[in-house]
Amino acid sequence: MLCEETIAKLISIYKDDDKILKTIEQSITSFEEYHSAIFKMELWMKVFSNTVSGSEYQENVSLMDKSRTTNHNSVLGNVNLLNRLANMNNLPPVYDGIVSHDRPYRREVANAVLEYVEKIVKSRR
Repeated sequence: MLCEETIAKLISIYKDDDKILKTIEQSITSFEEYHSAIFKMELWMKVFSNTVSGSEYQENVSLMDKSRTTNHNSVLGNVNLLNRLANMNNLPPVYDGIVSHDRPYRREVANAVLEYVEKIVKSRR
């Protein structure tokens, strides 16, 4: 789970620093981009699994999987960045777990990020 309180405090701390505030925004935006890459790939496989030829299907899935992986790697880097900002400000980490490209940690960070995105969407105004 991501610490929303730390994210809010970081935004408050850096409210007058446009450069760092933009970095925080871009980091959090990468969470949704990852979510979108997963959704796009899963939807495409459901829609076209029986209508696209085997090689074309595999090629498209491979490209979408590469995009998903790239977005996942971006999320890992951005969670680390947010954790460093939190640490510099003596705040609890945004993600209080192991951030690593190794399994199962890779999946655990992803799940926390996806949960955060879904919570933001559900609580929209």
